[in-house]
Amino acid sequence: MTAARWRIALWAGMLLLVAWVAWQARWALLPFSIGALFAYVLTPVVDRLASLVPGHAQRDNVVLRGFAVVLVYLAIAGVLAGAGVAIVPVAIDEISQFVDDLPTHIDDTQAQVNVWLEVYRERVPEDIRSRIDEYAAQFGDDLGHRIASAGAPVFESLTGWIAVIAGFVVVPIWMFYALRDRHNFERNFAAAVPEPVQPDVLNGVRIADQLIGRYLRGQLLLGFLVGVATFIGLTILGVDLAIALAVFAGVAELIPIVGPFIGALPAVLIVAATDPGKIIPVLLLYVVVQQVENHLLVPRVQGHAVQLHPAVIIMLLAIAGTVFGFIALVVIIPLVALLRELFWYADHRFSGLAPQDAMARTHVAQHFGLDDEDDEPPDDAAAPQGSESGEAEAGVEEEAGV
Repeated sequence: MTAARWRIALWAGMLLLVAWVAWQARWALLPFSIGALFAYVLTPVVDRLASLVPGHAQRDNVVLRGFAVVLVYLAIAGVLAGAGVAIVPVAIDEISQFVDDLPTHIDDTQAQVNVWLEVYRERVPEDIRSRIDEYAAQFGDDLGHRIASAGAPVFESLTGWIAVIAGFVVVPIWMFYALRDRHNFERNFAAAVPEPVQPDVLNGVRIADQLIGRYLRGQLLLGFLVGVATFIGLTILGVDLAIALAVFAGVAELIPIVGPFIGALPAVLIVAATDPGKIIPVLLLYVVVQQVENHLLVPRVQGHAVQLHPAVIIMLLAIAGTVFGFIALVVIIPLVALLRELFWYADHRFSGLAPQDAMARTHVAQHFGLDDEDDEPPDDAAAPQGSESGEAEAGVEEEAGV
């Protein structure tokens, strides 16, 4: 076995070890996963701000990128402060009013449930009713068990609590360095990858960066638009806790296919408890928002980021939810799309195509093109960080074979 193959085996073993450790610490890494999501969204903004300064490779300058990240943070803080001034007082009034009226809502809900149960007993035959009651009880037990088992690994000890809370506290600092030094990370990673597989590994990173980044940015934008539309509609209808329900609907939008149904459920329950006469208008509101999103927003915002048929998506969600749990519902679609792209890239490589030709045949290259930074030879990462000469870049490019 040659030294190059031993090095590849070493890297494969290291990656498997990292993956195993990450899985064992998945709940502690949850805050950083959320931070990585927002870093993906903010990276194009930081790149654009850093590139506004004239000069060569200013987008890669850590000082300029640091200033760009600070500007982005200040802009976000300003938006949050403005939203807080406008929304927080309204949200506090809504919650206070809802708490004051809660005893009345409970009595009204109990009375309404009794009416529905009476109709249910009168119109449903006894044998069918007994089966429904049995299935409902079993479903409730299973749901409670799943919720308890899902949260147990996180909060079974004080260490779990501290790890999750500390993660959320340090995420903004972690994001700052991730956004500022992203290009250095890429160069250092490329320099460490074994040369025989360097072009393929970097192409895989470029595919993942393009596909997942576009998917996440599109999903977040859709979630924001759905949340705003839901808030406006619920406010017009006079539904309690409109802000909280709109935020929940926007977050649930991150779950493909079933997200809109999950997002509508709390609103229906609250309306059933507070004002049953508004159930139909609220349901129509969520249906209209979802239809507008599916027919107008999704084709424009999401485009062809994943290129998966709806029937395939439904099947994947069923498998992911059953086998891996709730979190898999969020990640299964981009993950499958990424694995599909990597599979076809590997297939093209094994068929004898060069790395650049195999990359050109991927969905990412054909439908999205390449960003300016992707057009640069990825192998300049192997050059010394202080090197700016064209000869050094050309030498590394020739050595990598790209």
